[in-house]
Amino acid sequence: MEISEKIQICELVAQAILADGQITDDERAFISALMDKYELSDEQKQKVMQRNIDDDPAKLVEGITAFESKNQLIVEVVMAVAADNKLTKTEQELLSTVATAIGIEQSDMDMLVKNALM
Repeated sequence: MEISEKIQICELVAQAILADGQITDDERAFISALMDKYELSDEQKQKVMQRNIDDDPAKLVEGITAFESKNQLIVEVVMAVAADNKLTKTEQELLSTVATAIGIEQSDMDMLVKNALM
């Protein structure tokens, strides 16, 4: 996976974490571990964390076309919203937008979220 796709995935995960307007310690640990897993530099990490709550999630996923990258995106964003063991309406809307943007059926997304929250 290209570094640009790794950064995009991290940006979307950060956006998902911010969607409910609060960041728990578990969510902070999740995004930090993800950025370390993808070996982002300190500068790249800083860029990822400079999210605006009004950023369009569909725009954040533009350019992610490889199946592996889309799959990784879905897994990471679902795990991010499930990190605090609750799903807000705003997080649901973000997931729906992402699913539509990358061509994932809403029912498949719902199933992944349900399993992640168990």
